[in-house]
Amino acid sequence: MFCKNCGQEIASESLFCKNCGQKANANEFAKKRNHFLEWLKLYKKPILIISGIVIVIFILAVVAEPEVGSDSPKQDLSSSFDQNKIASSVVNIFCPSINSNYEDSGGTGTIITDSGVIITNSHIIPQDEQNLYTERCMVALVNPTDGKAESVYMAEPVVLPEISDYYDLAFLRIYSAYYDEETGEYTGVYPRKFPVFDGCENNKPRLGQPIRIFGYPSLSGGYSLTITDGIISSFPEEGLIMTSAKVSYGNSGGLAVDENGCMIGIPSMVNTDDNESFGIIFSMDTINAFSSEAYDYIEAHK
Repeated sequence: MFCKNCGQEIASESLFCKNCGQKANANEFAKKRNHFLEWLKLYKKPILIISGIVIVIFILAVVAEPEVGSDSPKQDLSSSFDQNKIASSVVNIFCPSINSNYEDSGGTGTIITDSGVIITNSHIIPQDEQNLYTERCMVALVNPTDGKAESVYMAEPVVLPEISDYYDLAFLRIYSAYYDEETGEYTGVYPRKFPVFDGCENNKPRLGQPIRIFGYPSLSGGYSLTITDGIISSFPEEGLIMTSAKVSYGNSGGLAVDENGCMIGIPSMVNTDDNESFGIIFSMDTINAFSSEAYDYIEAHK
C-alpha cells in the first residue's frame, strides 16, 4: 500500500509511513484512538472564533527572542537548562475527524503563549486541500516529572490557506477545559495562564551538536511524554535538519532543543531504510518564514 500523505510505498503491517511519519494502519491506529477516547471522552462544545492576528503577533514575538549561549555551548544536556519547564509546555494532541473518509489523527505541539496558543505540524490535523475535517482537538498537559497527563483541554485548529500546507505548520488555540460528562467535572482550569516555551531560538545549529527531542511517539505508546537525545547528523537540504535522536509517528509537531535549551525546530518526519532511521526537523528558519507569511496573510485578509 501507499502513504496517503507522501505517496511512499509502505509495508502492509506498518503502523506509520517510514518516509514522513503519517499513520498507515487504520485498524491499529483506531485501537489507540479508542484507548485515548475511553479516558478523554469527546467533549461536544461549539468552537469559538479566533483572532488570527493576535496569534501571529505572539508567534513573531516568541521566535524573535535573542539567541542565548551559542558561543559557549554546554555538552551536558541534563544540567544546562530547566527540562521540567520545557516539558510542561509540550502537549499531546488528538483530533477526531468529522468525515468518515478521513481518519482521526494526532501528534505533539508546543504552547507558545500563556493564553494557550500551540504550534504544531499541519499534517496532524484531519484535512484536505480545501476543508478541515475536525472541529476541535483534545490537548493533554503533563506532569513534567513523570510525563503523565494531568489535565486536558479543548482547542480549535487554525490552518492558514496555502501557507500551512506549504510549510506543514499550523496552530491550535485552547478555548476550554475538557468536561467529563460522567463525573460532571472539568479536567482542568480555564481560563488560566498556560506553561509556555519562552526560551531562546537557535538559528545557527552545527553539525554534531547535541539535541533533545520532546514528544509523544508511537514507539513509546503515544500517551506519555517521551524525551530522546541525539546529535545533528546532517543538513539534507535548506530548512531541514537530520538527527540521530529517535523520532517516530506522534513526534510530529513537537519540540527539538539544543544543549542550552534553545529551540532548533519542530520534529516532523522520519527518514529510514532497512537498517537505520533518522528524524527530520523543520529548522527555525522554516518556522520564522512561516510566521512571517502567516502575519502577512492575516494582515491582508483582516
